[in-house]
Amino acid sequence: MELSGKIAVITGAGSGIGEGTAHALAEAGMHVAVVDLNGDQAERVAGALRERGVRALALQCDVADRGAVDAVADAVYAEFGAVHVLHNNAGIYFPVLLEHTTDQQWQLTLEVNLNGVINGVQAFLPRLIAQGGTAHIVNTASMGGLTAGRNLGAYTTTKYAVVGLSEVLRTELAPRDIGVSVVCPASVATDIFKNSVALAGGEPPLDLDSPVVDNVDERYRAEATKYRQELRNLDPMEVGRIIRTGIERNEPYILTHPELKFAVEQRVEALLAAFDRAAADAAAAAGT
Repeated sequence: MELSGKIAVITGAGSGIGEGTAHALAEAGMHVAVVDLNGDQAERVAGALRERGVRALALQCDVADRGAVDAVADAVYAEFGAVHVLHNNAGIYFPVLLEHTTDQQWQLTLEVNLNGVINGVQAFLPRLIAQGGTAHIVNTASMGGLTAGRNLGAYTTTKYAVVGLSEVLRTELAPRDIGVSVVCPASVATDIFKNSVALAGGEPPLDLDSPVVDNVDERYRAEATKYRQELRNLDPMEVGRIIRTGIERNEPYILTHPELKFAVEQRVEALLAAFDRAAADAAAAAGT
């Protein structure tokens, strides 16, 4: 996909991965609608993008509010007349065990991480289809959407859902020349936890064991230990450029930490082994 001169909309773009993606797309010559719950942060990022010589529109929005997302779509189309990249990125994270997760934390996580993506798709997709031509949707999930670990219960629930939504959407939209990617980052230097705490109005209980690599079996112990020891906490600007490349290539999955391949391999092996056991059980039952 050629990006120069095209229009991008990014939610959660006032900081973190969204801000990094906004700068990466502006580097490629895209004009950007910077959408964030914090309007001041959105304007700060938009101002920095304008200094790069592109047009930028700052919009305050709670992505959990469908009406607010519809209003963003109206404002963006009024300003730019089209959208070519939609990045549903806004997200929150409470690092707590399921037994400690409060009703409020569950509700906020579902509303922002899952409903926020659904609202973005519902508000923009009919317009992307109607305008015609090539377009791309990017949804931010997580490594927590590809493999499960402790203290990620509510977060993982939403991120697995975002991965599934993105996979189905990619299949359905391929004939319309609309690409879909799902971003599955691991450790990135963002303020997601601090922002989540502020949104919840206080400090939640914490269970800060490493969530992705604490339950690997012995076959992957060396990789897990190495990952812990050499953890790369990526700069959001670097992640933004990875996402831009994924958009240009129309990649189905955009990954930031290849060293975590072992965690997904372990999950896939467990699934395949379960199929083998089911086949053996079925064969045994047929023979009796």
